[in-house]
Amino acid sequence: MTELATTFQQEAVAKAYQHRPPYPDEVFDRLEALITDEPRRVLDIGAGEGAIARPLAPRVEHVDAIDFSAPMVEAGRERPGGDRSNITWQVNAIETADLEGPYALVTAGASIHWMPWEETFARIVPHLTPNAQLVVIEHGPVEMPWWDGVVAAIQLHSRKKDHDPKYSVVEAIRDRGLLELNGTVLTAPVTYHQKVADYVEQFHSTSSLARDLMTPEEAADFDARVEEAVRPYATDGVLALKIQAELSWGRPRA
Repeated sequence: MTELATTFQQEAVAKAYQHRPPYPDEVFDRLEALITDEPRRVLDIGAGEGAIARPLAPRVEHVDAIDFSAPMVEAGRERPGGDRSNITWQVNAIETADLEGPYALVTAGASIHWMPWEETFARIVPHLTPNAQLVVIEHGPVEMPWWDGVVAAIQLHSRKKDHDPKYSVVEAIRDRGLLELNGTVLTAPVTYHQKVADYVEQFHSTSSLARDLMTPEEAADFDARVEEAVRPYATDGVLALKIQAELSWGRPRA
């Protein structure tokens, strides 16, 4: 657990998380199709505020949503679908979590890079059905003509200075011998309309740009720079974002 990871335990970060764009519906169609065993129980690791767990729950028997951040879990309970009877929320690190498998699917969205992989896989593998798959899902806007301006603001204010845009967490896990990769797919882009103010605020849900890591003056400067970069592309203060997700799945190994 790195120092930056603990940022997700801040209430302000959990609140800002609601401004991240949702996963496209195609993500959940593909997740459902990957479930071939019974019971149709899903383990969502690093569940956060349930961006995967909540939409997936109506399609399966049960979802165990586990995250080490109490504010994130509390936000998930309060968001739409978070109070479903077939979602069990747990505040815990996955490597020490109480598991109620067997699980026919394990999901990880924007989270697995924070986890100690050997300990995590050793914990979940004994609780899987024979054909269960681990799916890593990443998503976000694509084709952003304003992105250079946003990157400049991020580089100026981010607390993480060694970001490598070519790094692949899935390839790193596979190369460690912990994942037998079976497939990767990109979903079709979908349009998501978002207010400029909300687009700016979602950056403060990240570990390196949280408001509590900045002075008020720094946060205001970051917001102004991002708004200046995107404003020419907004219509009546709203951006039309193209959202795309990448799903990579395989059989996890301890």
